Amino acid sequence: MELKREKETNQLLRQTFISIDLLRDETSISSLHDLLSTTINRKDRSKLFRVYVTEQFVQSVHMTVQDRRITKTRKAIYQAFLQLLNQKDYEAITVQEIIDLADVGRSTFYSHYESKELLLDELCQKLFHHLFERAEHLSPQDYLAHIFQHFKKNQDHVTSLLLSKNDYFIRQLRKELEHDVYPMVADELIKAHPTLPHSYLKHLVVSHFIETLSWWLKKGKSYTEQEVTQFYLEILKVGSN
Repeated sequence: MELKREKETNQLLRQTFISIDLLRDETSISSLHDLLSTTINRKDRSKLFRVYVTEQFVQSVHMTVQDRRITKTRKAIYQAFLQLLNQKDYEAITVQEIIDLADVGRSTFYSHYESKELLLDELCQKLFHHLFERAEHLSPQDYLAHIFQHFKKNQDHVTSLLLSKNDYFIRQLRKELEHDVYPMVADELIKAHPTLPHSYLKHLVVSHFIETLSWWLKKGKSYTEQEVTQFYLEILKVGSN
């Protein structure tokens, strides 16, 4: 009886995978079907193993049509937010404008984002993700030039937030600079100014970076990221040797 039930289960899984193949037209599902069909016929027919097979099956079909619709809707909302951010200050953007541009309903918007602040948070995460990680082979100059170049590449999304001194954006940026940029120049600064408080030196490094970036994006675009990096370090009197 137990063997019969497992054969029926196996047949049901085969049919299900065939249906998914027709729906998604993906060879990966077929491959997983072959693996599962082979594995499920193992002599180990314990309850624990059957649970494992069921979990693997559920994971394999997780990305359904509904999931793809959710992803598409979130992308439309996020892109509408970025487009509006290119046109006006963040504070001037309304949820209704995002909804209209994304062509979604208000309830749909709030089912994905509780507020426009969460869109800003997502933007910060995408901008800063891995940006401040420093590869060992990079010199301080190359590392800083890389950061400046990244912001210039994304200036359509950054400039209005930066120049309007958006509180949330500036706070997130300061955290990243304090964690990754300040330690890179701290030793030289402390050695050159042993009587100054370390907290002041950290504030100086971070604020100077933000002001340099703001100036570059607004008025200094004719200069390269390497030149701007040199300006930044020369004012600090570090890394110029």
